Parts: sequence; structure tokens; C-alpha cells
Amino acid sequence: MTTAIDATDFRYALGQFATGVTVITSTDQEQNPVGVTASSFNSVSLDPPLVLWSLAKNSNSLAAFEQSGYFCVHVLTASQEDISQKFATKGADKFADIEWSRGEGELPLLPVYAARFQCKTTYQYEGGDHVIFVGEVIDFEKTGEPPLVFHAGRYALAKNKDSKERPGDAVDLEQGNFNDNFFLYLLSRAHYQVSFSMRQEFEKAGVNHSEYLTLTVLGMAGALSWQDLQTRIEHTGHAPDHGIMNEMQDKGLVRVTDDGKTYALTIKGRELYISFLAISKAQEEELLAGFSEAEIADVRGFLQRFIQKTDPGIPSLWQHK
Repeated sequence: MTTAIDATDFRYALGQFATGVTVITSTDQEQNPVGVTASSFNSVSLDPPLVLWSLAKNSNSLAAFEQSGYFCVHVLTASQEDISQKFATKGADKFADIEWSRGEGELPLLPVYAARFQCKTTYQYEGGDHVIFVGEVIDFEKTGEPPLVFHAGRYALAKNKDSKERPGDAVDLEQGNFNDNFFLYLLSRAHYQVSFSMRQEFEKAGVNHSEYLTLTVLGMAGALSWQDLQTRIEHTGHAPDHGIMNEMQDKGLVRVTDDGKTYALTIKGRELYISFLAISKAQEEELLAGFSEAEIADVRGFLQRFIQKTDPGIPSLWQHK
């Protein structure tokens, strides 16, 4: 007896299988380039070398792939999420603003890939709502770049588990030294390098570290009492004393509220805080350029879990009041 299958649940279950991401290209009858993003690519045979992939019957590119006689499979690298999304967009000029050249059978070839397979179409089969294409590989290249991976509805990053490094290799207690694989050193070094340029910015504005932290805390949380300020900032080692608060008042950056119980930013102070925020955002974009969204998401997720695991109960600097 056949059990009715819920399409949404079925799609979710299939999504648990991690796949590579490919862009498959060919030409239409006028030799214009066509291309689609596909994760259905797989090997069929080594001798002869055969691969397959499938395309939905409602795809605008179906006729081109059926008639061309050739197709090229580009296994995307971890940094090519933009290419994956571009070729997955219906109706767009997918080859606009990207480099490409011609290969076997006038196939459009993309210059960046983890692997690339130029194929001659040998078989076509109907498979439900898709057409399955089988091709004989007539040429291939590989680069060693890490591939782009798709899992559970999102991009991911392939991990290499062949590292021979042992946990204790980074620190040598007998010799009293460590190398660049020491995890705590990496965290500290990354923090120092990321914060270095920001420190230069607030020093350029005539603001020291305590004043900078005070500006950002008041900018995020609003007016705070002296005790609240101390509680939030003291663990950084840069909690402002009464002298610093008086200097900030003299500079026109903070004021005492009418009830005399809390400190708040002045208009000048908020403008300076916003300028620091804009600089930080610009620096973040510059620092993250060249990393894929999958890599960034992976690191963010790890750091969030690491912070939760190591938190000794330190209050958040930036939480809203």
C-alpha cells in the first residue's frame, strides 16, 4: 500500500543530505550561453566516465539543454555563493558582468571552480517532474579549492577532517612556549588586530578607551546610573571614574539627567557614538570581504557557542535597558 507523502516534509528530509553546489552551462540554438544552479549532480561510471544531473521540466532552459548535445558542470567553490544565487534566479541575464569563455561544443566555461567537467550528452530520461541528463566526460579540471556545500536549506562549508595536528602540539610546557595554533593566542591576536584600527579612530577623536566604552554603552542602553555604568564596564578594566565622567561633561559628550541620578549622552555625544558605529560597520565589511557567507556564519555560530560556554556571568555591555 502506498502511503501519501507530504511534499514539504519530504523536501526537508532530503535537505538533511549535504550536497555540493554546481552551475551547469550549455548553449541554445543561437549559441547563446545558458546556465542553471543545480545540486543534483552525481557520478555514474568511471569507465566510461559518466555523470548525471537533473533539471525541472518547467525550467526556461530545458529546451537548450535537451537540444545542445553538450553541458559543462562547474562545482562551485566556498566563495561563490553569489554565483550560485545568480544562476538560480529566473529571468535574469546570468552571464552579465561575469567572465566566461568557450569550450568543447561551444560550451560556456566559468573561470573559477573547485572542479569542472565538460560533457557530451549521451542519455536523457524522464524522472517525474524532472529530466535526467547523463553525459560522458570529455575533459575535466580540478583546483583544490574548498567546495560550496548546501545542507538543510542553507549554504555550509566543507570541513577537512584529515588534519594531523594533535591538541597538545600548540603548547610546549616543558620548553615554555607555544606556536600559532594555540587557540587562546589566536583569539587574543584576532581581537587585538580587529580593535587596533578602531582604537586609532577614537584616539584621533580625542577619546580614550574608557570614554569610548561609556559612549557606546550609553548609546545602546540610554541613561544609566553611576552604578549601572560600573557594573557593565568594570570587567573590561576600563570603567570610568568620576574624573573621567566630569571630563566627558566638560567635552559636552554626556550630561547628568534632570533627576540627578543618571548619565545620558548629549546631542554631540550621540553624534560621536553614531560616527564610531558607522566606522565599525565599514571596518567589518572590509574585514569580511573575501570570506564566503558560509564561512562567516560558521565563525559567528562558533563564537556565540563559545561565549555561552565560557561566560562567568559577565553582564552584556550592549544590552538595552
